[in-house]
Amino acid sequence: MNKLEIANELLKNTRNEYLKVFISNYILMMEELENGYDGDNDLIRFHNCVSYIEKENFDIKGWMLFEIPIFYCHCFWNTQTKKSFDLKVWDIGNVIPQYLDSEIHERPAKTIQEAINNYVDPILF
Repeated sequence: MNKLEIANELLKNTRNEYLKVFISNYILMMEELENGYDGDNDLIRFHNCVSYIEKENFDIKGWMLFEIPIFYCHCFWNTQTKKSFDLKVWDIGNVIPQYLDSEIHERPAKTIQEAINNYVDPILF
C-alpha cells in the first residue's frame, strides 16, 4: 500500500471523530508533507508513521488510529484481531515501534509485527 492508501484505510476504520478529522487533514496536506512541509509537527509526526508503515510494507487493512495520548505516541488497534501496536516519534523522522509489556511498561520493538506479537492489553489485568 502507498501512503494515501494507508491513510484512507486508517480513516475508514477510525471511530474517534477528532482523529478522523486529523487523518482527513493529513490526506489534504500529504503532497506538501512529501515536499518537506514543516509547519505542523503533529501532521509531520503522523506522516512519519504512515511512511514507516509503507516502508515496512505492513498490511494496515482493518487497523485504526486508536488514539494519540501524547504528541509523540500513535496507538493503533485492530477491532477484528483485538491486537495493538504503537509508533513513537520523539524526534521528527525517527519512528520506533513499541508495545506494552505485562507490567505495562513501554518497550521498543524492531518491527510493527514484533510489537503486535508482544503487546499485552492492560485491560486483561
